[in-house]
Amino acid sequence: MKKIDFRHYATERLSGFVFYVLIGLIVVLGLLFRLIGYDMPYEYNFDYNAPLLTGAVVTFMLLLTGGTLVLMVWTMIRGMRINGDENRVVNNIPARRISVCVALGTLLLLVLTFALSSTDALKVNGAAYTDTFWLRASGMFVGTSLLMVVAAIAAVVFGATRYIRKSH
Repeated sequence: MKKIDFRHYATERLSGFVFYVLIGLIVVLGLLFRLIGYDMPYEYNFDYNAPLLTGAVVTFMLLLTGGTLVLMVWTMIRGMRINGDENRVVNNIPARRISVCVALGTLLLLVLTFALSSTDALKVNGAAYTDTFWLRASGMFVGTSLLMVVAAIAAVVFGATRYIRKSH
């Protein structure tokens, strides 16, 4: 069997490979979750389901979240090292300044959305959920995600309206 050397792959090919592997894992885990033991009743209240593979889904989500955070920190550190003193400006683009601003802006957005998130109790499965840290953490992720999606859409619209070809 031929050994695959990922170091020589183009960035687009490698990210596409990772994307398809993750989609495959998510689809398989989703199907297993739905097809194996989904209708098991919850032992303390038979009105609710307690799917058999809930632990596997939660573990997979935690692994993806932790892996994403580790990869983000590694990429930030690597990018700042690569864009050190000699690569501050590349092709008249301030690459280091952009990297630092994106990293600090993301961190600031996470801190702000955590601080401004609601701590009002939620009713979950008929009981009040009052853990303020996790209420703020979930609000932080939802708020940051929404703000980043809006910023991405605004950047695409801005870029699309500013890109006008000159006809010769």
